[in-house]
Amino acid sequence: MGIIDNILMALGLLPAKGLIVSMRQSKTLTIMVIVAIIFIALFTLFLFKMAAAQ
Repeated sequence: MGIIDNILMALGLLPAKGLIVSMRQSKTLTIMVIVAIIFIALFTLFLFKMAAAQ
């Protein structure tokens, strides 16, 4: 299992085997998924920071 498979498993996206196959074939899709994961993580951290400021 590669790093991308581990990330997808942690996010609960592993049953979508088609996504993994597509990501292996398309560099653009892989970059888009990684960027989306980073944005979601940053947004979550932002929300926790804003909630802690209250």
